[in-house]
Amino acid sequence: MIRPIAWLATLVASTSIAFAQPAPDSEPRSAAEATDVVEPPVEPATSEPAAPAASSLAPAPEVIVTPPAPLPLFAPWSTARLALELELVSHARYASMAGSNLSEIRLDRGELGAQIALGPHAAAELRLEAIRSALEGGALGIDGDSMVVRVRFANVAGAVVMGPVTLDGALGFVPDPWLRTLDDGYTLRPLSRSGTERLLGWLPSDLAAVVRASVGPARLSISVGNGEGQRYPERNTGKTTTAVAEVVAVNQRTLRLSFAAVGRDGSIGVARVRDRRAGGGATLATPWVQAGVEVIKAWGIGDRGDAEGVELGGWADGRIVDHLHVAARGASLGFTAGGRVSTFGGALAVEPWRDSARGRYRIWLAVDRITSSGAAMPLPGADSGDATVAMLIVSAVAPFVLD
Repeated sequence: MIRPIAWLATLVASTSIAFAQPAPDSEPRSAAEATDVVEPPVEPATSEPAAPAASSLAPAPEVIVTPPAPLPLFAPWSTARLALELELVSHARYASMAGSNLSEIRLDRGELGAQIALGPHAAAELRLEAIRSALEGGALGIDGDSMVVRVRFANVAGAVVMGPVTLDGALGFVPDPWLRTLDDGYTLRPLSRSGTERLLGWLPSDLAAVVRASVGPARLSISVGNGEGQRYPERNTGKTTTAVAEVVAVNQRTLRLSFAAVGRDGSIGVARVRDRRAGGGATLATPWVQAGVEVIKAWGIGDRGDAEGVELGGWADGRIVDHLHVAARGASLGFTAGGRVSTFGGALAVEPWRDSARGRYRIWLAVDRITSSGAAMPLPGADSGDATVAMLIVSAVAPFVLD
């Protein structure tokens, strides 16, 4: 009797203890979680950061960011042992003009140039060009050949650096400093020569000596030569002096803006026909658009020392999308005695590839309009009459450099 009563008392006591405890969670709690923990009060944050843990006292590795190399203000002197360049421009043309129209396929220009290093500071340059010797629409030229090969550049050049000043010069058949300044940024030469060369008959090279000095964003070039260019030997005792001053106002990877001014004084021919020029220009280059303008005042044009005029020219080459370009150009020469000759046009161009090391290749669909009147008509070497020329042009530039 005592054992059942003791067992019943034990069962009642254990049941009452179980009901006195809280209900368990859905997951069993560990001993640490079951222990009551009193957290210290949170102190307000101060302006001084807490000291880092002993394990984080090691200094973080320094990250060095190297800025991109600055773009050269002027084209650097080539130190390659051998540099070759082939440039070809082929035209399929249809010209609508007074009288009979003309259709032809021709090599408009072919040039092959080579530069060989003579040491770390000197080089020799030779550049040949194939040109048309026949008149427009003609079949016969010099010795019956409509195409002839002549020397464009042939000179020995050198450079020296003296602190912030860079001096370089050349002697021989040297490029004209003004036309070289224009052509350095001119991308539409397959369509037409620049207005200065085409309308004023400014020769691209001359038997001369040229010296250039550059300091920071400025450069001064002075050339003293015969003034007869590639056409004749010296025919008078006078020399032609040309000075070109250049300033690069902005030189960034996304924008380059430069200005140039030119002055020229000389004479040509046995009659010492005056050959004086003054003017300037500007060139703009961005990744999408390149453009340029030029203004030249001329005293004496061709073989006419009394002729005076002002030549205005401009061009633009824009990239619409990758490999597709649109271009426009124009130039006009007005004479103070009356008369004007103008040439303008545009083109669409496809550029399948372009690489700084491999060159460039373009296919152009272009139109060129020529008009002239008054005193402009009899000028030798200039476009005469009225004509509209439609052209399919293939141009290629292929360089090769051996260091």
